[in-house]
Amino acid sequence: MESVGFIGVGAMGGAIAARMIQHGVPVLAYDNNPQVLAAAVSRGAAGATSNRDIVDQCEIVFACLPNADVCRAVALGKGGVIEGSKVKIYVDTSTIGGVASVELSDALAKRGITFLDSPIVGGVIACDSGTLGVLTAGPKSAFERVKSMLDAFAGRVFYLGEKPGMAQVGKVVNNAVGYASLYASFEAVAVGLKAGIDIETLVGIINQGSGANFHTQRIFPAYIIPGKFAGTGAVEIGVKDLKCFLEEARRLNAETPMANAVTAVGIKAAESGPAGRDTMTLFHYFCDLAGVPRRG
Repeated sequence: MESVGFIGVGAMGGAIAARMIQHGVPVLAYDNNPQVLAAAVSRGAAGATSNRDIVDQCEIVFACLPNADVCRAVALGKGGVIEGSKVKIYVDTSTIGGVASVELSDALAKRGITFLDSPIVGGVIACDSGTLGVLTAGPKSAFERVKSMLDAFAGRVFYLGEKPGMAQVGKVVNNAVGYASLYASFEAVAVGLKAGIDIETLVGIINQGSGANFHTQRIFPAYIIPGKFAGTGAVEIGVKDLKCFLEEARRLNAETPMANAVTAVGIKAAESGPAGRDTMTLFHYFCDLAGVPRRG
């Protein structure tokens, strides 16, 4: 399989790149954080010296970046993808909203570079277990060329047609539900703890009943119960994803009272502590509200 470039190998990007390597895809990686890049190299990636280095060596380049502004800078800025001498297909797995996806697609097309809007659903834990979902929109010919690479790290791939931005709609719909269930689960478990029920029993009760969800079934056992509050991405990413959902809803003239409320909670929770901390630490915020000791 041909070598691919990968820009942004943090918690999520690093997991994707490692999964690709495990399935025989050679990866040339770059991240502006030297420690993050070193971690990717330790998992089998070759290290590049810059974004430009990657797009001058690889026809197919993946990216996993934190927000639309960073995606624009990497794709269209000085030394970015748009200046690459070899890159032909740019696969962006970031969550940036439909408007930004169309902008990147149109700009890159003028330089003969095909953009694939390809956000992922399921998070690091799903990637590590091989159940990650990938949503892709863009030219069918480009999708078919990269399909084997997507299959290398995904449990299921959804092709949503040629119109850029459609995959972003699918992603933010998922995340609107995901963050609502995450915050509700954190809050409910904190209240149960205050009543005197132990956390393992609380999670077992929820998973036995109608409240079962991705977070109680997978996140609590892997992170919260053992006191692991790192490795899932920064709290600001969740707020950004919720705002992207609201942006899409406004564009479609759809009212969103639930997402409005969930976003307000997310913003307040994120502002309750230092920037950049892991999403799992939001459980501490709900424990503080309930008046129970923090875990870990």
